[in-house]
Formats: sequence, C-alpha cells, structure tokens
Amino acid sequence: MQQTQLWRFAVTLWRDRGIERACLRLQDEFAVPVAAVLVALWAATSGRRPDAALGRRILITAEQFEGEYLRPLREVRRRAAAGQGTGELKRQIQEAELEGERLLLQQLGALAGAAPASGEAQSTLGWLLVVVPDAARCEALQALLNELSENPALSG
Repeated sequence: MQQTQLWRFAVTLWRDRGIERACLRLQDEFAVPVAAVLVALWAATSGRRPDAALGRRILITAEQFEGEYLRPLREVRRRAAAGQGTGELKRQIQEAELEGERLLLQQLGALAGAAPASGEAQSTLGWLLVVVPDAARCEALQALLNELSENPALSG
C-alpha cells in the first residue's frame, strides 16, 4: 500500500514542470538520483523525521541501482532518440527505464518507511539535505534543493 502511495506521489509531482526541471538538472548536472529526491520529498510530506544515516542509505542504494541499471538504459535511450528510425526502440527502452525507476522507488520507499513518523509534515529541505549532503559544499546544488523545497506542489 505504502509503495503504491509513493508511486502515485512521484507521478503526481513529476507532472509539475518546476519539479521535473529541477530533478532533471539535479540528475544531469550533479548526478543526484531522481528517485532519492522523490523519496525525500515523500518522506517529508508524509511526516517522517529526517535522519542523516537513513539519508545516506537511501542515496547509496539509489546510486548503486542508477549505476547498474538506469544510467545505462538512459544512455541507450538518448542514443536511440538521436537515431533515425529508432522511435519504437526509444519507446521500449523508455518503458524499461520507467519500470526501473518504479522498482528503485519501491526499494527506497521501504527504507524511508522505517523512519519514525511524527504525524505532521516535516522539513522538505531537511530531507533533501540528508539525501544530498553535497549541497553544503555547492551553491548551485543548494539553490536547486531550495527551489524544490519551496515548490507550491509540495504544500498541497
């Protein structure tokens, strides 16, 4: 049930152009796994307290999965998108990539679900900082996390 709620939450957030744009910049410019960011946002809005050790586990799990499965798929999909007559191949790779994202969210959601819940929304920025600890050393990264945490889609 929790996994279904997390997937719905992620899909709903992804429809917000500001969230999508910030997440893709985090992914492409800073190699931050989008799934880790989405799980952090979900954990904050579902009242789970930020936890640095849990944030590290979430990030490590996401980075490993991304490295082994999602980045290679993403690279092939991007090459297929640039090729001629490869539209169907791109679509099929994109479906596999999306399924990989769903599986990763499921794993990360199980980790985040272990965090104590307070019953009220927690600091979105606090959760983002525990899954993206490098933000303390990078102004551009910090700015993107601030932009995400202040997005109106998270307050509704």
